[in-house]
Amino acid sequence: MQKFSLIVDSESKAQEAIDLIWEQWGVRGEIELVPLDDQLRLHIIAEQDLSAQQLDKLPGKRS
Repeated sequence: MQKFSLIVDSESKAQEAIDLIWEQWGVRGEIELVPLDDQLRLHIIAEQDLSAQQLDKLPGKRS
């Protein structure tokens, strides 16, 4: 299990991250989208660990 958060600038970037995690990599878990002032935060709890290369491919900035 792996927990991390991403800060993205738009809903399209959030959807891009979700598509990568769920659709392309087949990772299941929980994702929560939290609106901030001018950005969005994705809280992700993945049932399996993502590699460093996969994490680097995700849009936005890890927090």
